[in-house]
Amino acid sequence: MKRIPILFLLFVLTKANAQNEFAATAFYKDFMQVFEDAQTGFTICKGAKRNSEYEELATEYQTKLKLPLADSGKLVVPNKGNPYVIYYFEPDKSRLKVDQRGVNLRDAILIALDRPLYSRTETSIINNHPFTHTLFFNESGESMLSNAIFRQSIYFNNGMYQLSIEIFGKRK
Repeated sequence: MKRIPILFLLFVLTKANAQNEFAATAFYKDFMQVFEDAQTGFTICKGAKRNSEYEELATEYQTKLKLPLADSGKLVVPNKGNPYVIYYFEPDKSRLKVDQRGVNLRDAILIALDRPLYSRTETSIINNHPFTHTLFFNESGESMLSNAIFRQSIYFNNGMYQLSIEIFGKRK
């Protein structure tokens, strides 16, 4: 009878201290390659043109540079404003699991950049589900989207919670 509580405790501790799946040299290297390409207008990342739902607002391209663990991604070049690449990660029915992956992704980005970032998080409720996005900045006190270098979003879509990261670039 004493084995069950011990096994349960071991299971809980293992889950609580689970390794960050993004904490790998391959992720850091690939992330920095995308980030550096963003600073030059996505000259390396830009792949073949793809169909867009909103062609009157932006042009979309496939991404040549992939992030480990990302399911998909695309490069978006808006008619006004700066281009950005967005990567989507495996969705899950559990908000808690996706939130933890979001924390792990943020931690891996901080390690890859090797410098502090400042963030602002906003959460709103849409159809009884939370929609959260966090903007990351180089300078403290920043709050405008146009000055952000990243945006991480967690939202509910088709019965699942989705995690995405947008890396903002410069217009060439």
